[in-house]
Amino acid sequence: MPFPHDDVPRYEAPRQRASYGGGMAYCVRGCDGRYFPAQGSDAESKAQSCKSFCPASETSLVYGGNIDDATTEKGKSYSDLPNAYRYRNEIVAGCTCNGKDPVGLASVKVEDDPTLRKGDIVAGANGLVVASRNANDRRGVAMNFSPLPDSVRARFRQVPVVAKE
Repeated sequence: MPFPHDDVPRYEAPRQRASYGGGMAYCVRGCDGRYFPAQGSDAESKAQSCKSFCPASETSLVYGGNIDDATTEKGKSYSDLPNAYRYRNEIVAGCTCNGKDPVGLASVKVEDDPTLRKGDIVAGANGLVVASRNANDRRGVAMNFSPLPDSVRARFRQVPVVAKE
């Protein structure tokens, strides 16, 4: 027995794409569509960190709740980009972030890491240090590091035992 509305055509509503600047920011490598999360507090710092981690290739930013719904500044969806998802099917010759191989990001000196913020604790060659902005750096990127204060260092001296053999 048919249901009362079986003869009514059903239409799926088109998925709404997130507008540029909304949702997660993704850095997209233009040569093969490989993407990774972009870090930063605004579009400029996200673009800068994108280029820092992938200097050997052309990159762009897309924003969205997930990569399938992400769009560029001009409203073009990630899936409509010429090389979207290409990395899933092939390794593109010469397509690299670090200038050496197709996988992996470029090494960024810790002093120039655009994802670090004032107060972040970093493991350095001489133990734990605290990051602070370099007052002489006009770009606001370069960091200075100072020893971790004794009051904070004491918290890290004895790591609690979570499991034992």
